[in-house]
Amino acid sequence: MSKSVLLVLLFLLLGAAGYAEETSLMLSPPQDGKVQSIDLVVSATVNGPLKEALDLRTAKLFVGDHDVTGLCLRTDGYLSYRPLSPLPPGPVDAKLEFTNGVVRQWSFKVVPTELIESVTHNAKEALGEYQELEVTMKAEPGVKATFSIDNEREEFPMEEVSRGVYEGTYTVKPGDYYLGVPIQGHIHLGSRVESRASETPAKLFGHLFRVHIIEPKSGKAPSNNFMIKGRTRPGSKVSIVPRLSFNKNTQAPASRWSSGGGGSIEAKADENGFFEVEYGVPITLPNLSVVLAVFAVTPDGERSVPITLRYDF
Repeated sequence: MSKSVLLVLLFLLLGAAGYAEETSLMLSPPQDGKVQSIDLVVSATVNGPLKEALDLRTAKLFVGDHDVTGLCLRTDGYLSYRPLSPLPPGPVDAKLEFTNGVVRQWSFKVVPTELIESVTHNAKEALGEYQELEVTMKAEPGVKATFSIDNEREEFPMEEVSRGVYEGTYTVKPGDYYLGVPIQGHIHLGSRVESRASETPAKLFGHLFRVHIIEPKSGKAPSNNFMIKGRTRPGSKVSIVPRLSFNKNTQAPASRWSSGGGGSIEAKADENGFFEVEYGVPITLPNLSVVLAVFAVTPDGERSVPITLRYDF
């Protein structure tokens, strides 16, 4: 009896015992497995002592009633087939035929493809005016993508930053009021639009007048001298009141007159609400921090809720 026949008999014995897939012949999708049609790749891998007897370089592959052998990619010990178009949902039978007469049959299930996997955002806690809502959507790659707030008609563009990952932003405007609403992600497939809502509701509260700091955020100071950039209502006067401290629990000054770090620093927001303020300390000492109270006053005298920044030097 030839070595090849002995190996085939061994394969058949292992298959009867349920070990063939685990030991030498690996099939994907596996028996009774489930796969989305867009992700379907039928493949077989042979390793170990059966590699010579089960030669995938000359094997035939059938998917459903179709011989797809001519569409397969092959390397030594590996064979794969990706359908030219998505298969419809439902059970699929597959079969491998080897030149030595061995046949391996199995079945799996194709499930409907979720064109949009998820929609997430950064507005679990309420965002105030001029803060940015950041939306991320995982979906079918290479398509036009947008998002909308609640069920509003206006849609905002998203950019594909990596394969199948889209990002978009929206700046909260004064007067926006969305509390506990979904963020809707959309993909556009010609005239067809697929949508999915975020699982976590968003909170956008543009009625709260407060200064939005763009950079740097609280934390390690970038240097002894740096620019604080932010946004508030156009034409407002921005006041930054510092307090130097060696105590991590130091509170921000309550007003421009309670400063302990050199007095109030003033700036004026431009016609779009942007402003820049230069801040620094002449010398740094161990454990030195500065706590800043930041607020704005509009041309008609309305004062914002103060915010607190803390920089460690």
